[in-house]
Amino acid sequence: MRSARRSQSQLIAIGQHAPWVIASRLGAISRAASAPSARDLRELQRMVDEKWLALGNAWWQMSMQWWQWQAGWWLRPQPWLGPAGDDPLRWWREATRAGDAVLASGLRPVARTVARNRRRLAERS
Repeated sequence: MRSARRSQSQLIAIGQHAPWVIASRLGAISRAASAPSARDLRELQRMVDEKWLALGNAWWQMSMQWWQWQAGWWLRPQPWLGPAGDDPLRWWREATRAGDAVLASGLRPVARTVARNRRRLAERS
């Protein structure tokens, strides 16, 4: 449940900060359209580079979280084994929590990047 709340708060933070960052950058691009300065070009390059870095970091975090759940999953009794197995409802809840944890770990780098850009661009303008 905690990871579900964490992923919800991260999605909300991304939803609140991303439009501001996009508007700020589009405004800067439109102001510098005819003769971009070196600072503008660096910002444009940073905009492209950080997307790939955040995506790679999110992918890695999600992969590691999923791998940790799978490694522990094989050590537990499985619900399809009958009386010797685990409770299917408990297994389903655990799988749902694991999915939420995977999502939260993938959103974390994106939410951090968006919040950092919001602060940085707010100081600049």
